[in-house]
Amino acid sequence: MPRRCPECGGELSYNRDLKMHVCTTCGRMFTREELEDTYDRLMEERKSKGRRRAQLI
Repeated sequence: MPRRCPECGGELSYNRDLKMHVCTTCGRMFTREELEDTYDRLMEERKSKGRRRAQLI
């Protein structure tokens, strides 16, 4: 399953020469570490939003 760009949702491809993941839509480039950090941050934000919604109900 291809990874998706956290910025635009486009498909990421791996460039072996650059050793980076490149979005085929927006052109943004990520190292593996940057992608992992970004995905972790997004998951935490989603969890936080879910907790806030639950508190409002």
